[in-house]
Formats: sequence, C-alpha cells, structure tokens
Amino acid sequence: MNNTLPSAFVFLASEKISSDSLFEGFNVDLESTANLVKSLADYNPTVWSYMSAVTKGVMQPLGVAILAVVLVLEFSKMAKKIANSGGAMTFEAIAPMIVSYIMVAVVITNTTVIVEAILAVASHIIEGVAGVVSNGGTTYETISGLKGSGIIGKLIVGFFAILIWLVRLVSVMVVNLLITIRFIQLYLMIPFAPLTIPTFLSDDWRSVGIGYLKNIMVYALQGVLIFLIISLVPLFESAGKLALSNGAGVMETLATAFGGLVQAILLIIALVGSQRTARSILGM
Repeated sequence: MNNTLPSAFVFLASEKISSDSLFEGFNVDLESTANLVKSLADYNPTVWSYMSAVTKGVMQPLGVAILAVVLVLEFSKMAKKIANSGGAMTFEAIAPMIVSYIMVAVVITNTTVIVEAILAVASHIIEGVAGVVSNGGTTYETISGLKGSGIIGKLIVGFFAILIWLVRLVSVMVVNLLITIRFIQLYLMIPFAPLTIPTFLSDDWRSVGIGYLKNIMVYALQGVLIFLIISLVPLFESAGKLALSNGAGVMETLATAFGGLVQAILLIIALVGSQRTARSILGM
C-alpha cells in the first residue's frame, strides 16, 4: 500500500498535470479571452440596454444644453474678435462654425457608435492575432516523456508542474477579472460621451473631449494587450518543450520547470499591468 500511493502521485503529477497543464494552460487562457472580441451589446445585453437608456434619456439632453452654451460663448468670442478688427458679422464668417455645431449635434445623438467603432478596431486586431496563433506553432512533448530520472526526480518535477498548474488557474481568474472590470469601465464611460463631445468646439475645454476618447482607446488597447500577453506564453515555452522532447536530463528538466513557474507568475504581473501599459502607449 505504501508503494501504491507514491506511484499514483507520481503518475498524477508527472503524467496528468504536467502533460495536460504545465505547457498546455495556453488553451485555457485563450478560451478565457473569448469575451474580448464581444461588443458591449453582446457582452451583457441587459447592462447595455440600461446604459443606452440613461445615455439617450438623461445625458443626451444635457449634452445638447452644453452644446448650446458652448455655441453662445463661441459666438460671443467671435463677435468680439470681429468687432475689435473693425469687421462685420457675415454669414460667410459664421457658416463654418454653424456646420461644425450641426455635425457635433448629430454625433451627440450617436455617441455609442463612436465607442463601438473604437472597440471594433480592437476586436479586429485581436481576431487577426488569434488567426496568426492558430495557424502557427509546433507541438512538442512535455515532461511526461521524462525517463530514467527516478521517483525523486519525478516527484520534484511533478511538484513544479502542480505549482505551474495552480498559477495558471490564477492567471485565468485574473484574465476573467480584468476583462470584467474593463467592460464595467466601458459601460460607465458610455453615458458621459454626450457631455464630452461638445467640448471639442471650445479651445478651453477641448482637452476634456480628447481625454475621454483617449480613455476609451486605453480600454480598447488593453484588450489587445491582454491577448498579446497570453499569446506570448507558448513562444517563450517552445524552447523548453523542445529540450524536453529531446530527452533532457533531470537538472535541465527542473530548470525548465522552474522557468515555466517564473513565466507563469510574470504572466500575471504583466496582465495586471496591461492597462498601465496601454496608457503609456497612448502617452497618458
């Protein structure tokens, strides 16, 4: 009985967990990123309907009011400028401004389209990267092919395999959490679009509108970065799997397993910092 338990543990650790999870956690992570390509309406239709109703029923009228205030202020500024220069207020002078305000008024009633368009670009990039990942790569044997290392060696390797498997589970939870937080932030940003768009027509307040669009772009880019970070994992692990398939010794196997553990931990750190990286890319 004493011999049966260690044998079963070695089989579980070195054959099952290492073979299925040590180097294959990438598939699980990919599945957890499936929501990244979903639109706001598809991710949670109930929340989307609620936020759309708030946007149209409450925020759009306020946006139109803000637009009217900005229009009055800009007309006053233009009239003062023309008066100081000794000119006259003509239709040719105010026509470009009127056209701009009409365009902004149309945009205010369709602000969700702008946000969805930005996210659609990010989804297209993710789908393109996913196509590259699915069409490339090589299959290697994992540590289940380790032979002649003895029970102690397999126990140690199995221990690392279990640790990596657990860290991978945590990484999947982190991915799901980050994606959920990302969508919550996007949903909360939607209603404020009608309030920020009119600021583009004011030199003094234009930075508010630019900042709003930049934040939307940050959340969109964060989705791309999350997928890219996860897609890098098998590329870093390919060398290790190739070494194992060529019959690496115990020390080489342990070094590869330890490296896999470190990479799994670094994966979580990179995922948590994905939004900060996105802000750095956009100069925020």
